[in-house]
Amino acid sequence: MNFEDVTIISVVGRQNAGKTTLIRGLIPKLKERGYRVGTLKYNIREFEMDHEGKDTYKYFHSGADTVAISSQDEVAVIKKVENSPQISEIIEKYFNDVSIMLVEGYRSKDYPRIKITDAQKMETGGNNSDNNELLLVRENLNMGCFSEKDMNKALDFVEDIISNNKAVIQKNA
Repeated sequence: MNFEDVTIISVVGRQNAGKTTLIRGLIPKLKERGYRVGTLKYNIREFEMDHEGKDTYKYFHSGADTVAISSQDEVAVIKKVENSPQISEIIEKYFNDVSIMLVEGYRSKDYPRIKITDAQKMETGGNNSDNNELLLVRENLNMGCFSEKDMNKALDFVEDIISNNKAVIQKNA
């Protein structure tokens, strides 16, 4: 698969709005429908995948620019970078084998997006402000799950975007 064939959907909302919960719910549903799914938590201030005391942690903190760990069915790479890479660069290098990419935290309107908000903070524009955005309005953001109706809305939105992208790719081929 080519990078241009990857459909990118951004999932946005305030902290604890349910972005991770929504993505976790969408992944198995998309997988059941035959899609290869990638996720990216984008542009957070700082993260630590490795833990103190582990060999890879020691290598990285000893100054290695790139550290990898692998098993028979997994690989993880931690790499120091000079400049924060763009989403397209990350996908081209590491996710070009997926059909759908769910990105948490990328707020630009570059990609179709699902925006999660609560009823009290609902913005004008109804459920869809345009064909490129789905506005999911939750009655209670403290509730730990999405309704089946909201999950199906999000799934339909993602599949519509995938279908539109396939049509554009076929038209341009």
